[in-house]
Amino acid sequence: MTLVNKIPQIKFYAADTHEADFFDAQGNINSRVLFYRMFGVIAHIKLVYKKADQPTHIEKRLAETFGALNVSVLFRLHAKKSFNSADFTEMQAATHEVIFQIGSDMLIHVIDENYALLYNSTMNDELLHQAAVCVEGNSVLRNQKKRRTFSMITHQFGAFDLEYFDVQPQEINIQMQYNNGFEKADFVIQDFLNQGDKTGIVLLHGLYGSGKTTYIRYLINRTGKHFIYVPTSLVSSLNEPDFLPFITQFRNSVLIIEDCEHLIRSRKSALQSDALVNLLSMGDGLLGDALHLKIICTFNSDLKEVDDALLRKGRLIIRYYFDKLDVEKSVTLQKSIKVNNIRHEALTLAEIYHTGNFIQNSDITASRIGFRRNAGEEI
Repeated sequence: MTLVNKIPQIKFYAADTHEADFFDAQGNINSRVLFYRMFGVIAHIKLVYKKADQPTHIEKRLAETFGALNVSVLFRLHAKKSFNSADFTEMQAATHEVIFQIGSDMLIHVIDENYALLYNSTMNDELLHQAAVCVEGNSVLRNQKKRRTFSMITHQFGAFDLEYFDVQPQEINIQMQYNNGFEKADFVIQDFLNQGDKTGIVLLHGLYGSGKTTYIRYLINRTGKHFIYVPTSLVSSLNEPDFLPFITQFRNSVLIIEDCEHLIRSRKSALQSDALVNLLSMGDGLLGDALHLKIICTFNSDLKEVDDALLRKGRLIIRYYFDKLDVEKSVTLQKSIKVNNIRHEALTLAEIYHTGNFIQNSDITASRIGFRRNAGEEI
């Protein structure tokens, strides 16, 4: 590779053809022809799929590795996909495309996560490796992030997005930590989540600290499905025009909507939410058939004004009320985790685990209620 103090002015080897013949009939750039027109030789090419980083990150690493004066952006395109468009080609269009020139004998053509290195026959392997490292960055880490099973919807600068988090492993003892009958409910819920094409709504409600979120964390680690958390502040956004096009990107996912009393309230109530219509559509019906979304709603009371449409057979998979552990189970659990002062009464899991006067048994792990980004920060 020939590195210079400044990228030289491009001289096109156009011969008898027009110098812009590197554009095809659709207006796309053929980087092989561009390379020949720029350098007068046929390019050697290395194609790599699904490993390219974001263009801004690539440009920064290239400048750090080869020097800013040796890196030039010849072409840049950024397109926002229109998921509302009926045009198939528009829906499939690239979201970004960039062509970098490195020195006087290399081009790097990046299209989304794919890229091509174009270089002459004298290029050595070490320089090719350095260029590939600049383009790819840590592709293994990015792929690991994509495989994470828990994310949260965010809304910034007028656009919806997902932020991914790790969820700590959660082991629970269904027989010991929940009341009789929950084993059957657990079987129904897991069977529903593991059916790829089935849609519907699960309602989990009950007292604060009764184990709803602990159970959801257990499901996240056990099923391997992609769970998407909808923050309370964004529940009303389910009715926004941009939400449905956004969520279509995440078919076969599980939506978690906590503290959704207002959302699922009967439409006969003056306090009902307009977002309920979209929730019903995603949980069943044509939209549900298209997206295969599964929805878990939680709330902390025995709400009697649930909209009748939510309870319709075929849409509601199961509704389970989390109550205090009955006296027998409460005492058994307190003894198993070595609570010093046993309370012979019905208690919630939070009341049992957070008394502060027990020596924890390693077989049953106490856990804080709620999802966390980092230590000390709940979402």
